[in-house]
Amino acid sequence: MNKYTSILHTLLAATAIMVLLGFSSCDTPERLMKSTDNNYKEKKAIQWYNKKDYYKAIPVFEELMGVYKGQKRTDTIYYYYCMANFKQGDYILSAYHFKNFTDLFPNSDKNEECLYMHAKSYDKLSPKWELEQTYTYKALEAYMLFLNNYPDSKYVDTCNKSIYKIRKKLEKKALAAAELYYKTSNFKAAATTFAVLPETFPDIDNLERIYFMIEKSYYQLAKNSVSNKKEERYKSVIESYKNFVYKYPSSKYAEEAKLFEQKAHFGIVQGLLEHGQAVKIEEREKVLAQCVRSAEAEKALIEDEDVKRKCDLMAEQAAFLIVKNNYLISEDRKGQEKLKQLEQTVKTYYTFAAQFKDSRYSREAERLYNSAYKGIEKLKANG
Repeated sequence: MNKYTSILHTLLAATAIMVLLGFSSCDTPERLMKSTDNNYKEKKAIQWYNKKDYYKAIPVFEELMGVYKGQKRTDTIYYYYCMANFKQGDYILSAYHFKNFTDLFPNSDKNEECLYMHAKSYDKLSPKWELEQTYTYKALEAYMLFLNNYPDSKYVDTCNKSIYKIRKKLEKKALAAAELYYKTSNFKAAATTFAVLPETFPDIDNLERIYFMIEKSYYQLAKNSVSNKKEERYKSVIESYKNFVYKYPSSKYAEEAKLFEQKAHFGIVQGLLEHGQAVKIEEREKVLAQCVRSAEAEKALIEDEDVKRKCDLMAEQAAFLIVKNNYLISEDRKGQEKLKQLEQTVKTYYTFAAQFKDSRYSREAERLYNSAYKGIEKLKANG
C-alpha cells in the first residue's frame, strides 16, 4: 500500500465516523420529534426505553400519545410512558398515570399490571415511619383496591406482603405518637391514640402493654383535669381497667392497673366534692348531693379501709355544705323566695343530722338550722 492509498483510507474512515456521529447526533428527543415518521419515532423511543434511556423516551412517548389518540396503539404507547416514568423514579407521575391508564383502557390486557403498578408507585413514595405517612396510606388504599379487583392475580402474594410491611410501619408510627403524647403529658391525646391502636391494628405487638397504657393515660388525664371533668374521666379509667383485666387477668401490669382503678373510685368522689364547691351557688346542691350518693356507691368498690373512711368524710362534708349553701342563698332572697330557701335549709339539716349524727360539722349545722328556723317564724309572723 503506497502513501496516497493509506491517506485515502484514513480519510474514508474519518468520514464514516463523522457520518455515524452525525446520524447519532440526530437521535435526540428534540430532533426526533421534528420527524414526520411516527413509526420511526415509536421504534426509536422503544429502543431508548429498552436501553434504560428513559429521559429520552418519555417526551417522545408523550408526543405520540397525542398523535395516536383514539387509535389502538395508544394504550401500548401510554403503557410504555407509565413504565418509563416509574423506572426513572418519577413515582408521583407514574402513580397517577397507571391509575389513569386503567380508567382510559378498562379492557386492556395491561390493566391488571397497571393497577398493581399504581399501588407500587405509592409504595415507593412511602417514607420512613418517622415522617408524614400520606403516601403510605395511599399505597395501602391502592393495594386494597387492586386486591378487590383482582383477587386471583399473580400479584396477590406480593400485595399481601407489601400490605403487611405498610401496616407494621403505620403501627410503629401510631405507637410512637401515643408514647410521645404520654411523655409530654398530653394525656388526652395519649389515651385516645392508645385506645385506637387495638381497633386499627388488631395484630399489633404487645397489646397487653397498650391496654394497660390506655388505663394509665386515662388516669393521668383524670387526675390533672378540672373538677367538672373528673367524674367522667375517672369512670373511663374504671372501664378501661375492666377491659384490661378481662383480657389479661394474670398480667404483669395487674397490680399497678388495680391501683389506678382503686384511685379512680376515690377520685370520682373527690372530684364531685371539688366541683360542688366550684360551681354557681344555685347549682351546688345538685352536685353535692351527687357526691354523697357516689361516696356510698364507690366506697363499696374500694378495698382500703382508710380510703373508705375518707369517702365517708367527703360525704359528710358534702351533706353539710348542702345545708350551708341553702342558708347562704336565703340571705340574698326576700319574701316567699327567702321563706322557701329557709325551709329548704331546715329540710336538708334534718337529712344531714339523721345521716351523720356525730359529725364534726354538727355544731355549725345546728347553728344554721336555728337561724333558719327563727327566720321562718319571723317571716310567717310578718305575713
